Amino acid sequence: MNYDVIVIGSGVVGSALAHSVAREGLSVAVLDAKSEPPNSYRHLSINKKSRQFLEQIEVWQNIKNIAFPYDQIKVWDQEGTGFIDFDATEAGLSNLGYIVREGDIQKALIDSFKKSDIQAFWDHSLEGINITDDRIICETNKESFEGKIIIGSDGVNSQVRNLSKISSRSWSYNQTAIVANFESSAKDNCIRQTFTSIGPLALLPMNSKEMTMIWSIDDEYAYKFLAMTDLEFTSEVKKYFGEHIEDLKLSSKRQNFPLHHLSAKTFAKNRVFLVGDSAHHIHPLAGLGLNAGIGDVDCLSELIKSNGLDQINKITSSYNRSRIPVNLGLAASMEAFKRGFGQKNIWVRLLRNSAFNIANELTPLKKKFMKLATEL
Repeated sequence: MNYDVIVIGSGVVGSALAHSVAREGLSVAVLDAKSEPPNSYRHLSINKKSRQFLEQIEVWQNIKNIAFPYDQIKVWDQEGTGFIDFDATEAGLSNLGYIVREGDIQKALIDSFKKSDIQAFWDHSLEGINITDDRIICETNKESFEGKIIIGSDGVNSQVRNLSKISSRSWSYNQTAIVANFESSAKDNCIRQTFTSIGPLALLPMNSKEMTMIWSIDDEYAYKFLAMTDLEFTSEVKKYFGEHIEDLKLSSKRQNFPLHHLSAKTFAKNRVFLVGDSAHHIHPLAGLGLNAGIGDVDCLSELIKSNGLDQINKITSSYNRSRIPVNLGLAASMEAFKRGFGQKNIWVRLLRNSAFNIANELTPLKKKFMKLATEL
């Protein structure tokens, strides 16, 4: 079967790109190894730029009523006095972003495939990639697909990246993320994050009565927390948040996954393009991973729109030149945060607490941080 664009992976990033290029009149196929559409229960942060992109492809209207806006972020060091408070009003913004269940975004995108004339193929595992001068051939476990380009949006363990021989750098953060939802009487629109002695702990508002939690715990302590009962675990969360949080009651099962960094050495070559986690994967402490992926999609789809698929070399070089530096800078920032707050040295701890407090007093600096976070 022949298409202009073949997208491997039906997650938020891949499906969003499929919609964007289909709007330019290109024929698009989305292939996924799953037997049915995904329905993730994770909650993600959507910033201003990502929301605008979802509006542009006419998907935001289907999720805006269930997207919970947040207008404040409070961050503090549990081992000291460091504290910083980001408030939307200081930057003249109505909010800093939205918390949305990933499955709701996936459903909105996939339900609109037919409207955009996007063909979806489930239970199709990619097994081979063959590239000619003007086409790319994808071999799956069921049939072959031909296209002008292939988009790898199939996650950290990307088969597209591996089969196209794009090398990558990766390492473990030596932490395990524990994710769960809690009911709480707190009814504000504030994200809270504390840097604890065993890893960053964040609570994000999902709606008026629930919060979702992600705790990136050092591996040497993670097993202890995973082995706790629900009541014991809830008690530990309360203890680490202290006076910064009100009552909590676990309202979901706990999930966990190891944390790794990944950066592909190139994001595009030979008619193959990587977006989202297939190209880069960072620590979740800032909640910017999805927004970085949508940034890839926005950039690539705009290049395709401006140049057409006949200018493949120009699109390839422009995409690499634009997105690699942005994502490397973001990865370096996350690594610096992770290493800085993992330090046990008392002088390093004193310095980071002072830096937090100084930054909290410098409104122009905080405005700059908020602008970067909302327009990544």
